[in-house]
Amino acid sequence: MGRFFRALIATVLLVEIAAIFLGTSIWAFLSELHASLPVIIGAEVVAAVGVAVLAVIIFRRAMASEQRIEAGIPSEG
Repeated sequence: MGRFFRALIATVLLVEIAAIFLGTSIWAFLSELHASLPVIIGAEVVAAVGVAVLAVIIFRRAMASEQRIEAGIPSEG
């Protein structure tokens, strides 16, 4: 399996957990505040954009890590 797919799998698994947690948390919090449905959906959209940004950051880090693994360079720190 290529480094792209290994980085993609790691990204999908991490982002999936973050998206589920964030979406559920926002829905529960705003429901407890008796927010209207458009407000809740708007907050979910903003959270989805944040998760997409997080996915890009995680994927770039995972690709850099996979490149270091293939090159045999020891990890940082």
